[in-house]
Amino acid sequence: MVKKGKVSLQVQTEYSARPYPRIKTTIFDAGRVVHKIEKKLERPVDSLEERNKIEGIMKIQHQEVVSVIKDKSFEPARAGSGDQMFPSAGPSLKDQLASLPGVQRIFSLDENGNFVGSNTSSQFRKAFAAVYKGLPIIMDIFSTLPGSRGRAKGVCEIERDRLYFASAGDKFYFVTVNRTDPAINYERSIKEIICPINEF
Repeated sequence: MVKKGKVSLQVQTEYSARPYPRIKTTIFDAGRVVHKIEKKLERPVDSLEERNKIEGIMKIQHQEVVSVIKDKSFEPARAGSGDQMFPSAGPSLKDQLASLPGVQRIFSLDENGNFVGSNTSSQFRKAFAAVYKGLPIIMDIFSTLPGSRGRAKGVCEIERDRLYFASAGDKFYFVTVNRTDPAINYERSIKEIICPINEF
């Protein structure tokens, strides 16, 4: 339950396999559905590993919706009007990458290999001068897909247990880590985020 003035809204997030697999967040006002946010999945969850991953995504999606409702600009009286801005597909890739244990920093790049955000290019160049210099070669690790501007999706370990490069097709990320959990496989964990369950 989230209280806004005199209105109490109930937020419920769940995974459903029928009639098709999806993660759904529903907002109720006195039992009446006022908004739904749904993320379709290509196939049902069929392993413990996939279930754990989906539960993490559900928690983040649920918290994002609650945060929007708690925002001062949100007006509960207009909740059913369709005017409110809700996250439609859960957390961003960058947020999901940042939630991995031991991740220190994420540098975002566009499809041309340009760093996105203020001062990120100079900060990355200071920490990884040789990698910065070889960026065009690193970008070519992921081939350009025929008939599109995007590239193949995937992840590549640049420096062991320190720096990873990930392609989401049209967006790219350098992920710096400081290992806190000896059991985590960063390359696999990043790949599961970049190529989610509905793209397996």
